[in-house]
Parts: sequence; structure tokens; C-alpha cells
Amino acid sequence: MKRRHALKLLAGGATVLGLGGLGGMPARACDLFPRQDGWRFLVLRHGNVIGEHRFDFSRRDGDFVVEVAIDIAVEMLGLTLFRFTHRAEEVWRDGWLQSLVTATDDDGTLWRVESERRDGALRGRVNGVGFDVSGFVVPASLWHRDTPRSQALFGTIDGRVKVVRSEDLGEQAVPVGGQPVPARHWRLTGELQRDIWYGPDCGIARVSFPARDGSQITLERQ
Repeated sequence: MKRRHALKLLAGGATVLGLGGLGGMPARACDLFPRQDGWRFLVLRHGNVIGEHRFDFSRRDGDFVVEVAIDIAVEMLGLTLFRFTHRAEEVWRDGWLQSLVTATDDDGTLWRVESERRDGALRGRVNGVGFDVSGFVVPASLWHRDTPRSQALFGTIDGRVKVVRSEDLGEQAVPVGGQPVPARHWRLTGELQRDIWYGPDCGIARVSFPARDGSQITLERQ
């Protein structure tokens, strides 16, 4: 049976998000898309590196393309206790998510999302089950400038809409490439729990969230 999601976010495609005066800097609007070619994060658990999370940004025939690659493995005594891999491609056109394709192996549980924008909605399938998401869509990949202002995020792994609440926890210094940088700390709660720090360039500087086993996972930008 076809699954339908009705999603209407307060943040529109032309929304300008101000993250506020970071580190004493005057408040300014974030660019619609990051200016860098990409970001690389180490994935830490109990202070130990267990993987890598990458964002690569490019242009293709006028579209903005975001490629995400996550590789995580938890090992003990030479045995792999947990493995997670994720690949995603987001294509953005005129400020709107045009298509999203992802493939995930969550420790043996496989997910496949294939979608594209047609007739004013993001339409596709998750593991063969159809879905429609109407309105402006912000994926839960967290890089988009409207993430902290959104009341719902589209799950890039399972294709489900996550209702969230966000709280601005103010400015903090976090390490980026081994150097402290001023960043604004946002906490997302609800159906997705994430602490996200956005730096002066409005890019992700750090992410923290609880794993299923209760341990804390941290993404440190390199």
C-alpha cells in the first residue's frame, strides 16, 4: 500500500536563515548552499575513531549536488561488532530538492530510497514501498541552512518524516581541524535527536547524538 506523507515546513525554499553573531561577528544570512567543496568528519565513540563521514559538494548542469558517504565499524579483539555504511546523493534545483537516492546497510538491515520531485511533491519508494512528501523538503543530512528552523526533516535512511523541535543553546567554541572555532549550538529533539554546532561559515562544525546502545557518537570536522 502506498504511504503518503503530508509535509509542510515553515522554512521555504527562499528562506534566509541568520545563525546570529558567531564569536562576536555580526549576524548574517547563510548562503543557500555551502561554498566549500566538502567536509570531512571523524566519527568517535568513547573518544575512539570508529569511522568517517564525508560531504562532497559539486555542480552538475546548473544543479547543486550533495554526496554523503558514511563508513563506521565498531571492532573488539579483531571482531566487527557493528557496521554501518551509507551512501546518498541529493540533487537541488532552484533551491528545491529535486531528487534523493540513498543506500544504507545498518548492520545487516538494508535500506534503499529512490525519489524525485514530480508535480509539486517528492515522490519515490523506500524498499519498494511508495511515498509522497509535499511541500518544501529538508533532508535529515543536517547540512542545509534551514535544518535548525525546520519542524520536520526527511529521513535519508528510511524515508520517513521526522517531527523535530529545535533549541538554540548559544555560542560555543568547538575544534575544527584541531583549532577552536566559534559555533552556534542547536539541539534537535523529538523523532530525531541531534546536537549540531554550525560554524561562522554556517557549515557543520560538530555533531553529537546517542547511539542505540546508549553510547555517545561525535562527528569532529577535520
